[in-house]
Formats: sequence, C-alpha cells, structure tokens
Amino acid sequence: MTDSLDDSLQTITDYLTHLGRPVVELFEDSLSRAEVTGKLEEVSLSTPSDVASLYRWHNGTREFPGAKLDDIQIVPGFHFPNLDETLNNYRTFKKNSRWSPDWLPLLANGGGDFYAVDCARNSATYGQVSNFMLGEAQHLVEYTSVSSMFGTFAEAYRRAIYFLDPQGYLEADDDAFFELAEMLNPDAPAWTQYRT
Repeated sequence: MTDSLDDSLQTITDYLTHLGRPVVELFEDSLSRAEVTGKLEEVSLSTPSDVASLYRWHNGTREFPGAKLDDIQIVPGFHFPNLDETLNNYRTFKKNSRWSPDWLPLLANGGGDFYAVDCARNSATYGQVSNFMLGEAQHLVEYTSVSSMFGTFAEAYRRAIYFLDPQGYLEADDDAFFELAEMLNPDAPAWTQYRT
C-alpha cells in the first residue's frame, strides 16, 4: 500500500460523496497538531503523527438530534467522533479491565466497539490500531498504523468491497474485506489469528 494518509482520506471522501452519504456534510473543521497534542496530553497520552494528521483532515463528525448511525459512518459499522467525544469515550472505558489506558478510541460503532490506537510512546505497539469489541476478551492489533488502517479502508472502497445495499445502507463484503486486510497488513497479528 503506497497511498499517504492524506491520499487515503481523500479517496474515502470521494467515495462517500459519490455514494451520496450524509456524513460528508457533517465533517467538523480540522484541528491543528498543537490542539490535538494538547488535548491528548491532558489525559496523559502521546500523539502518533498520523493521529494528528487525521484530525488535521477533520475533527470527526457532527452528530445531530435524530441522526442515524448509518448516516454518520465513514466505513461500514463505524463513525469518526470528534476529539471531545473520543476523549469522553476514552474516560468511560479507561477503567474497563479489558481496555488499555493507552488506547485512544478513534472510530466507534455506537455500541461500545472501537478502533483504538495505542498512544503510549514507550509501547511496542505505539501507533498501532486494535479492534476493541465489547463482548470479546482479546483485542488484537489489526493495523500497524492509522495510515495503514485508512489505506485499507480506501482500497476497500476502490474495490467495491464497501458498497450500498439495496436499502441504501453502507455495507461490506466481509469475506473480501478479510482477504484484503490480511493482504495489506501482513504484520498485524489479528488477521492471522482470526484465520485460525
């Protein structure tokens, strides 16, 4: 995968626009690196460079009364909360025994599942992304960086692995996505583990 994070985010935006997804009108204005770093320092987290770049693109999405989760999703099943909401989720889950206090929950499904990035600079998995599923005991690294996660998402849009179903909901071909993610992220332990 050779796309930069900025290229991947632009590809995702282009596909969301082409598919007529309401979320493109709900993106919040960007944050500076200093704003992101300052907010993460308040909760004793370091800022991986691509996390700062992500918020430079947009500060998540704006929710509104009556919003449907499908309207704000940027990939099937997950939306990108603004940083204040992300930090509220962090504070809520920080004391959960299955949650690492070094994880920042970047993407949320609205039901307690997250894509969380490791923000402990001295960690062996610093900057890597795990899928925290509320009903699971183990949460493996799926992406070695935020950039590789969004690069995988962008490629899923390009290959029509992410698509609109006949009712207009954003969906994924799960088997095809699994194969793509495993191919593009060979160093992430989750994909090998999921297969066994």
